[in-house]
Amino acid sequence: MKLLKLWLLLIFTIPLLSLAQRNTDAIIDTVETPKGTAILYKNFTWEYLQDEPVMMSQEDDSTGLFTAQWINDQIFAYRLKPDSIHDTVVILVSSERVFTLPVYGKLFRGFTYSHKGLDIKLNKGDTIRAAFDGVVRYAKYNRGGFGNLIIIRHYNGLETYYGHLSKINVKVNEVVKSGDHIALGGSTGRSRGPHLHFEIRYKDLPLDPMRMIDFDNRRLIANTFPVTRRVFYPNDYAANAQVVRIKSGDTIGKLARKYHTSVKEICAMNKIKPTTTLKIGRSIRVR
Repeated sequence: MKLLKLWLLLIFTIPLLSLAQRNTDAIIDTVETPKGTAILYKNFTWEYLQDEPVMMSQEDDSTGLFTAQWINDQIFAYRLKPDSIHDTVVILVSSERVFTLPVYGKLFRGFTYSHKGLDIKLNKGDTIRAAFDGVVRYAKYNRGGFGNLIIIRHYNGLETYYGHLSKINVKVNEVVKSGDHIALGGSTGRSRGPHLHFEIRYKDLPLDPMRMIDFDNRRLIANTFPVTRRVFYPNDYAANAQVVRIKSGDTIGKLARKYHTSVKEICAMNKIKPTTTLKIGRSIRVR
């Protein structure tokens, strides 16, 4: 009883200490207060439960999804290479864990070698919603071009990225449901106008969202999704791939203009640099 009184005294007299991420092993008790549930720690600090939901402990997280490679201050957590995918991994979306299209608008740019997601036009301030149930792994301004960025890791093993946001309305380690309001759309970072840059990744590797999503009907194509190497490089298997043989005077820039693409895309498709010298007779893919 004395210990409980001491904790209650601490709750109303000690300032709240802001923690970037909870250490669930350090939690010893919770106490109900007029302002809500307070979490009590071994080092005599505390915080309100509603301020930042508790992450699962390693014991509770049997799959390791929310404890292994759980990094909050950088975008990529796994550093996996597409070539390491040999067997088919099946992503299952159960009927209990629904899908929500983050925002619906004009789809003006899709998945390519140099663009790893969908660009969906919107107005600044439009509501952005979580695609699946999950936990927020990353939520802050990114200097790499995404601007304000949220990354959510989901129970099906995928992560979704939401970029160029004008406002972030969730915190790292926050549990979210499909359809929850997580942000406002905007044009932060490297952006030429208000839009949502939306990506779906498996262990950091980008998937073509249009292979999973029926965009016009705002639903998944199926509840199961096989992940193979083809998913990461879908254009490698395109029936309409166009390959040309280099002639005298050809440059990457000239080829990009001729075939209505970009230097960046040609370089990404052929795994070359813009400064690469094109030898006469070499075959190079342009579409």
